[in-house]
Amino acid sequence: MAEWREVAKAAILADGHVSEKEVDLLREHVFEDGIVSKSELDFIKEIKAKAKTAVKSLDVLISDCEAAFAKSKQ
Repeated sequence: MAEWREVAKAAILADGHVSEKEVDLLREHVFEDGIVSKSELDFIKEIKAKAKTAVKSLDVLISDCEAAFAKSKQ
């Protein structure tokens, strides 16, 4: 079976664009447990890097994740 990260990336990037709905879904699942891991942060950055286009809220999500990750390391 394929690795979940690759399946999720393929689904999100199927049309090359990261939509508002997809960002909302990512935000919901990443912040679900109140902790942002390095793996989750890297995953979202990978999506951003591979996307042809994305809504501005993806940048906001990345910024929010970076802040939460940094805070968890204090």
